[in-house]
Amino acid sequence: MDISTITDDKLLQEIGRRFHEKKSSIDEMEEMTKKLLVLNEKNKKSQEIKSKFLSLVKNEFNNPMSSLLNLVNMMVKKSQDPKLAELSSLMKMELLKLDFSLKNIFCASEIEAGEIANDYSMVKIKDIYDEVTNYFSFLIEEKSLEINYSSDGSDEIISDSQKVNIILLNLVSNACEYSYSNSKIDVSFSSDDDNYIIRVEDMGEGILEGKEQDIYSSFYHYESGNTRRTAGLGLGLSVASGLVESLDGSIENFRQENKTVFTVKISKVDEKDVSLSRGIGSNEFIFDDSEEMVEF
Repeated sequence: MDISTITDDKLLQEIGRRFHEKKSSIDEMEEMTKKLLVLNEKNKKSQEIKSKFLSLVKNEFNNPMSSLLNLVNMMVKKSQDPKLAELSSLMKMELLKLDFSLKNIFCASEIEAGEIANDYSMVKIKDIYDEVTNYFSFLIEEKSLEINYSSDGSDEIISDSQKVNIILLNLVSNACEYSYSNSKIDVSFSSDDDNYIIRVEDMGEGILEGKEQDIYSSFYHYESGNTRRTAGLGLGLSVASGLVESLDGSIENFRQENKTVFTVKISKVDEKDVSLSRGIGSNEFIFDDSEEMVEF
């Protein structure tokens, strides 16, 4: 187009048209920004409500669950009637299964909501191992499993005790679930310059090639033979992976000879860089009639 042929009127009309188009675009962007701000505010409120609801639900379940487990535990220990003792043991086993499922449901919800701040304290891995094996004693006895622990030295670390507990709960649960009966599970702890390392080995059938990462997906059920139990939500390894990530760590699995090996690395933190809590463990407590603390 020969610009010399454009009149002043046409040039002004074109400038006005383009200015109007630009203003319309700006108005549309401002309107979209307002809508996004409103949606963001609604989302914040929704997250706050979800967080409060989750906290209330956890308390509503955890408190009576702790009481029930404590009472059943006392029934098992003090019952003189063999049949009552057997029924109490069965009740305790079912309550522990329910408690474990609830732990993972709550953890999965908190991970999804991003509410997994670390509460650092001095943690003794051997103490957590003892809690975990006691927790799953029914499953270990049911399958006649041998479970062993070893450490390369001091097993006291600075980390989040409840997270480490749930990570180990899920790794040991997975090992028990997929181990052959009358086989062995080895749990070991070590460290290097940068990480604490927890290793769990079982002698089950292993994970098929190509499925090594799938098992960390929520609600994923791995099946390759006859060791798969019908119970379970498929959340355990997903929760373990999420908690390990929140501790700036990593989790991997591989096959070594006739063993399936899970290795968790948790980054070391310097005591001067974090605020340490009193180090309350993962156990729940209630008072009995004599006003003494009862631990299970």
